[in-house]
Amino acid sequence: MEDDSSDDPTALEVDVESTEAEAEGVVEIPVAQEIATGPSTIPTLEDIESGAVEFIFVDKKRVQRAEATHLGGRDYEIRINITRFNGRRQFPDGTWRIIPRVDGQRGKAATYDIASAENIPSLSRVFMYDANKTGYTISFGFSEAEDPPILLMRVYQLFRRGKKPKKPKLSTRIKRYPSALRKRLTSRKNKNETLSSFYSYVRNHRPEGRKPRILFASEQRPRIGGNLLRIRDRMIERGLDKDFEFSESFRIPSTSDKRSTLRAVKLLAEADFVFIDDYFAMFDSLKLAKDCTIVQVWHAGSGFKAVGYSRFGNYGSPKLQNAHRRYTYAITGSKHLVPVYAEVFGIEEEAVVPTGLPRIDSFLDPDRTEQVEQDFYREHPDLRGKRLILFAPTFRGRGIKDGYYDFDKIDFQALYEYCGDDSVVLFRMHHFVSKSIPIPPEYSDRLRDFSHFPDGNDLLHNVDLLITDYSSIIYEYSLLERPMLFFAYDKDVYSTTRGFHRDYVDTAPGKVCGTFDELLTAMRDEDYEQWRREKFVRENFDHVDTHSADRVIDWLILGRPIGTPVEGEGVIESQALNDPSAEATDTTGTNAPTVKENAS
Repeated sequence: MEDDSSDDPTALEVDVESTEAEAEGVVEIPVAQEIATGPSTIPTLEDIESGAVEFIFVDKKRVQRAEATHLGGRDYEIRINITRFNGRRQFPDGTWRIIPRVDGQRGKAATYDIASAENIPSLSRVFMYDANKTGYTISFGFSEAEDPPILLMRVYQLFRRGKKPKKPKLSTRIKRYPSALRKRLTSRKNKNETLSSFYSYVRNHRPEGRKPRILFASEQRPRIGGNLLRIRDRMIERGLDKDFEFSESFRIPSTSDKRSTLRAVKLLAEADFVFIDDYFAMFDSLKLAKDCTIVQVWHAGSGFKAVGYSRFGNYGSPKLQNAHRRYTYAITGSKHLVPVYAEVFGIEEEAVVPTGLPRIDSFLDPDRTEQVEQDFYREHPDLRGKRLILFAPTFRGRGIKDGYYDFDKIDFQALYEYCGDDSVVLFRMHHFVSKSIPIPPEYSDRLRDFSHFPDGNDLLHNVDLLITDYSSIIYEYSLLERPMLFFAYDKDVYSTTRGFHRDYVDTAPGKVCGTFDELLTAMRDEDYEQWRREKFVRENFDHVDTHSADRVIDWLILGRPIGTPVEGEGVIESQALNDPSAEATDTTGTNAPTVKENAS
């Protein structure tokens, strides 16, 4: 966007984007000003319009490269992800100037359009995190010694110290010494140091000649399931359990104790590969070996909720150094989601691999689907022939300890009357919601609590209509080509407090309803807006097949080039694929390096 009020032919736009905010304005390259190491004619108008200009941030002798995009003509755009600026670090502290560069020669530092200077304060941001004890600030201002003044970007991380307690009397200190010593020895810092030492000892004393070990782990579920289960089972199906040893560590906060913690650390130390599917808090304190490959196979296929670093500075914000940054790789369902997951985990886009989600393999397996349907009606014969509606929202609250759902938003009587004699609504609440859904007993023939049904994805195969809100359950269900409705009674509040990755209404693969009356009307009118589902599938699935687990195994464990076909697809025969000495054919037309060489 050009500044029509400026006669300077080198005007350009700089768009400074943080994780949460976007700032934009017109920046001018001054004609006779400052900091250039080359001629004052750098950059020329020809340089600018040809896209030959690159940009750097300079703070005295420190230089950081800016990612700039030429938008055409005289317009450039600079984007900054403050939590993932240089590898897996935040944008460094300092007072930075934006300087154009052509063929290694610097031009003049950029200035801001003075006519719009009053907008500068509104572009500044403060991101609070770590229980509001730490702040990360970005502010924009001007230099004072130059004319015209140079645009400055000030970035600082600030800490709030606790109030220093008064020093007690000597007699009091002597009396308190035993408890103070015990507290010091059992402090979190000492516990972490002890666990790290234990990890290092076990790691350094692993027996020689052993098979590579793969650990499947979670701190949020009591047993293996989902993507982790499918990867393990597929490796066994392919006979790879002869070449690898498997171990498992699954627990939830209520079952965690000292013994299980020591066991988990031991298994982590013994592992060559660690596969997880949720946030793994232990990575915050353990210094993991660099030769251990950590793969995040996130349990949510493509939910709406903003998590990880996409929530930086808001409720639930991670610290700048966080367990998410420990991942060697993360997987996703499509190239479209690569930048989303890179921001969430604070890692490079190259470390996010669109393999597809392994649990989809089982979901799309026709033989297994037939068996699942038969088992369902064997267990619930009275539901055969009924139109089944699944009501499966996500939880509200912070997490597993205080998860809830506002059941007052549901009009059970109206829903019961809608069902008539041919429909039954199955309620499956998120496992973080401990309170049972209060279905009136007189409505139990048409409204049923299925929260304890063992596998939510299996249940989907028997469902004719899905009602949800912000849950990732939509990911699998979208492949069944069946209708969905979204009961988002708190959409605005949820967006403000939790945040969304993408615009909720635009992304939802079905009609969004704000009230229960609207939901019932859409159900009666069969107003599902199914065209949204087709768009959702195109954006979220590069692979609609049963080979996602094979891609994870071949590309991230066996180290075959990313992009090569796997068993059952492309030109590779299964015999050649399973032969460790066989050389895979890369049909992408590029000689991609192996996964190990690409490791972040």
